[in-house]
Amino acid sequence: MAGKAEDWVGDLRNTLYNRYKGLAQDLIVLPAHFGKVTELGEGGRVMARLSDLYRDNPGLNIQDEETFRRTVTVNLPPQPNAYQEIRQTNMGKITPNEDEQREMEIGPNRCAVHDK
Repeated sequence: MAGKAEDWVGDLRNTLYNRYKGLAQDLIVLPAHFGKVTELGEGGRVMARLSDLYRDNPGLNIQDEETFRRTVTVNLPPQPNAYQEIRQTNMGKITPNEDEQREMEIGPNRCAVHDK
């Protein structure tokens, strides 16, 4: 995965530091996963205003590009067992049935940039 991360880290930085900053700062962000149990809110929901994320999340405040690159690419966890199928599903190239979806959710689901 590290090779792919190196390829994609520039796009990730551009998305986080340029594209998302152009969105409404009161936008509510509902991520697909979380990094720590302390991020769970009322009813187990994970959500925050975009402005709060930029204020509070260290991963969204790394000014130096090389530091950002290292943060994202060093010590990456292993890919989920169904990594390729998950990517294909996210791109709309395959449509797994409910049992296949459940199987894809088994295993690690970690974010490379989160509040550590």
